[in-house]
Amino acid sequence: MSRPPRPVKPKGAKGQGRRVAQLEAELAETKAKLARAEASLSAFEKGGVEAYAARRIAALEEGQQVARGQAVEAAVAKARAEGELRALKDAIGKVPGVHGWLLRRAVRKAGL
Repeated sequence: MSRPPRPVKPKGAKGQGRRVAQLEAELAETKAKLARAEASLSAFEKGGVEAYAARRIAALEEGQQVARGQAVEAAVAKARAEGELRALKDAIGKVPGVHGWLLRRAVRKAGL
């Protein structure tokens, strides 16, 4: 009752296909980065420093405007949330009876 021996796999064969696929994906990504860098360089060479700087400054100014808009929206949302919290605290403070006492106690325990 002896079993036949297991087939011997060459060492390093396990996961080798996966590693090759990872390397190929990394190579493709690197080629894409190289193509973008070459395109940027050719645009820089064609337009000169001034045109490249002007495009870059315009892109940065656009990003700055977007950031300002987001900051304004965040300030408005914060003010609205603070107003709602204040109204909720006032409403909890006005609830009569045991329910009010329980709500106020829960607020104190929560640290609000």
